[in-house]
Amino acid sequence: MSDPASFTPVGQPVAIQLIRRMIASRRVGGSYLFTGPPGVGKKTTARFFALSLNCQNEAEAPCGSCDACQKILVGNHPDFLKVSPAPGKQTISVEQVRQLQETLAYGPYEGNRRVVVIDPAERLGIEASNALLLTLEAPPSHTIFILVTSTPYALLETIRSRCQIVRLSPLSKQALIEVARHAGVEISLSEPALELCQGSVTRLLSLLETDGQDTSREIDALLTSILLGESAAGLIETPKWAKQRDTMEAFLERALWTVRDVWATLEGKCGVAAHTSGIVKKIAARLPAEAREKFPNLVEDILQAMADLKNNASPELIFTTLRLEMEELRG
Repeated sequence: MSDPASFTPVGQPVAIQLIRRMIASRRVGGSYLFTGPPGVGKKTTARFFALSLNCQNEAEAPCGSCDACQKILVGNHPDFLKVSPAPGKQTISVEQVRQLQETLAYGPYEGNRRVVVIDPAERLGIEASNALLLTLEAPPSHTIFILVTSTPYALLETIRSRCQIVRLSPLSKQALIEVARHAGVEISLSEPALELCQGSVTRLLSLLETDGQDTSREIDALLTSILLGESAAGLIETPKWAKQRDTMEAFLERALWTVRDVWATLEGKCGVAAHTSGIVKKIAARLPAEAREKFPNLVEDILQAMADLKNNASPELIFTTLRLEMEELRG
C-alpha cells in the first residue's frame, strides 16, 4: 500500500470524514461543489474522492497502489476527467461542455464511477453554464461532478442549488508545515510566512520563494506607516511584492485583518487577533480621532480591491489606489 500521506489531503479532516461516510453508506450524490480559499486542498480532495470511489481494494480504499489508484494519481485514468479553460483561454467554452456530454453518453470505461472535475468552475462561460445545467438536472448514472471554486457565488445560482456543498477551511499552521515538508521545504512554527499566507499552502510556498520573512515585515511596516502617517526607513512607493498577484493578495488580506482588528479594538467589541496584535496595538493607540470614523469606509475599499484583483486588475494599480485611500484617513 502506498503512503496515504502522498495522496490524502492534509488539514481537511471534516471533508475527508464526509467523503468516507458517504461512500461507506453508499449515499453518493451526483454533483458536488468543493469551495474554500485558494490553496487549501480542494483539487487534492476531489482527487481523493475519485480514488475512494474507484479503488479496487475495498478493504483499504483508497490504497494508492492498485491499478485504478495509480492511474488516477498519474492522471491517465479514462474515468477521471478534468475540465479547465483551454490553453490561452480565460473561460471554459460551451464546446468543451458539449464534448464532455458526448463522452458521458457512454458508461465508465474501467472504474466503478466516472468522476468529472471542473476547475476552476467560476470560469464557466454563460453558454457553458447553461449547457452544464442541463446535465446536472439529469446527471448520467455512474457519473459524479465535482465543481471546484474559491468564489462559489460567481456561479449561476441554479448550478449551485444542484450541488452538495463541501466547504474546505484554511489550513492550520501545523498542516501548512506538513504540506510544505511534503513539497521538500522545511519550516518552523516561527516562520513569518505562516501568518501572512492566511492558511493557503499555495501562497505559503510563493512567499517562501520571495523571502516571506522580509515581505511580512515590510507589509506590516507599510501598513503602520500609511495608516499613522509616519515615515519608515527602507520603504519605497511601490514594493516589489505589490507588483505580483499572489503577494498582493496576501497584502490585501493582511490589510483587511489589521483594519478590522483596529476598528474592533477602538470600538471595544472584541479582543485583538493574535496574528496582528503587535501592529494592531500600535495603530489603535496612535490613530488620530478624525481617522477613526473613516475606518468602515476603508474596509469597503479593501474588499473592493480584493474583488478587482480577482477580476484581473493590475496589482500595482490596485496598490496605488488603496494606498491613496488609506492616506486620506489622515485628511
